[in-house]
Amino acid sequence: MTTAHPGSRSLTRGDTIRAALLVLVGAIGVYVSAAIAMNFFAPLGVLGTSSVRIALAAVILLAVFRPRLRGRSRREWGGIVLYGVAMASMNAFLYLAFDRLPLGVATTIDFLGPCVVALAASRRPREGLLAVAAVLGVGLIAGFGGPFDPLGLLFAALAGASFGLYTLLAARVGQSAGGLPSVALSVTVAAIIMLPVSITTLPRMEAGFWAPLALSALIGMALAFTVDTMAGRLTSARVLGVFFAFDPVVGTIIGTVVLGQVLTPVAFCGILLVIGAGAGIVWFAGERSEPEAGHEASAGAGEPYAGGMTGENEAPAAASQALEIERKYEVGEGSELPSAEVFAGLGLAADPAETVELAAAYFDTPDRALARNRLAVRVRFGGKDAGWHLKQKGADGAREMLWPPAAEMPTGLREEIARRIGSDEGIAPIAELRTTRRIVRLRDASGCEVIELADDSVRAVNRASGERRVWREWEAELAEGADPSLLDAVEPVLREAGADPSPSPAKIARATGTLELAARAAGIAEGRIAALRALDEAALAAGRRDTAPFEPVVPRLDA
Repeated sequence: MTTAHPGSRSLTRGDTIRAALLVLVGAIGVYVSAAIAMNFFAPLGVLGTSSVRIALAAVILLAVFRPRLRGRSRREWGGIVLYGVAMASMNAFLYLAFDRLPLGVATTIDFLGPCVVALAASRRPREGLLAVAAVLGVGLIAGFGGPFDPLGLLFAALAGASFGLYTLLAARVGQSAGGLPSVALSVTVAAIIMLPVSITTLPRMEAGFWAPLALSALIGMALAFTVDTMAGRLTSARVLGVFFAFDPVVGTIIGTVVLGQVLTPVAFCGILLVIGAGAGIVWFAGERSEPEAGHEASAGAGEPYAGGMTGENEAPAAASQALEIERKYEVGEGSELPSAEVFAGLGLAADPAETVELAAAYFDTPDRALARNRLAVRVRFGGKDAGWHLKQKGADGAREMLWPPAAEMPTGLREEIARRIGSDEGIAPIAELRTTRRIVRLRDASGCEVIELADDSVRAVNRASGERRVWREWEAELAEGADPSLLDAVEPVLREAGADPSPSPAKIARATGTLELAARAAGIAEGRIAALRALDEAALAAGRRDTAPFEPVVPRLDA
């Protein structure tokens, strides 16, 4: 299980366009639904309308995604609950603002929430100037574009604060591979928070109210949260944050066209200033989290390592972090992944296989200090998690820090290595691997990815001995938000297909011929150790037969 890594995936133009369209659809849904719901403010009250709408959205999402309750960690439940609190407060305050302000004005001030979150992560003058521009925009709206209700402006600001919290929690809960069922639970939490209001509102509900409010809940919450999450899978958080600038634009248009809310030219100018400044803050604040174009060009997927260990073109020092939950399996050359029919018997659908080429180099000190501390350092080119990695195996999975792809080892990684083992002196490549990875994604009944299966054909060279090894292995990686028990459910069918759980958490043990040592350190039975020794001997024999050129991933530092 991994989180989204800035800079770890290639963003295609088509994906970005689709993400933009999804966010636009969500924005249209939110404000069309608001225009519908505002018709019920008089008979039901503002909070009554909002609470019934949230309750209906929760029912819809629970019926569609049928989220599991068991098997979730305390941290996961904490994120779900906080996300629900953010949803409830955001919707309540925004609707209170809608009751007192034009739609465009309320949504513009609301948009300041994500802008403040992005600005808080930045320390550069450029973002500060953009923040001043955004404040001037709000001043134009509130001071010269009105008059507007002061209490309405306060409600819009509180909605923006809630939107900021929502933004912080969205990646943790809503934008993960298995996140849509968790979003359904968060909306349910929001409905429970608003339950005292919705219960007192029910006696005032008339038969003719249900259908339009259900439509408002469907397009304004169920649809909007779903498409926003889908967009998050297609593009980076930085780009997605810019797309949220659609909200005040759409809100202004719908307020003018549908509700007849006419704004002064000064207010329109203020709205445009806030939108432009806010989009700029979000864009530039995320700039350091992604690899520079020069880095991408010099360290692209599958390209050889172009530089030494230090230099001027280093990657940004900041790293993203993730918890990776996966299981590795040793397999013989003739083993094949189970068929889609086998996984269907477990209630899982298997996507068609896709193939990617990976190139990686592993690093350590001459005395193997990283290995002794159960640490692995590598650079990988190609695949979804290209970049520099520092991994440490723990009881709950592998804790991983990731820096974007670059031609040099990042300064931040060197500093982290020194912090962990006392010094980064002598760090050098000890093995290089080229892998052909065949990926099969398993999905649950709701269509969310829960496990990524990888069938790896690996060619490796030991830098110290020059020995080559060629082997196959499988990995089963849990998607974020997925039930860990699914790994237990899948393992028997993998073992029946010839897989044997690996005693090593990383490929480096196979590449350097230390698989048997890792097995003995893990207390593996002698019978299994003998089988692993036979696998290693087969890998060495295959390596001796492998006469294809092995282009180095990184240069020899002692050359």
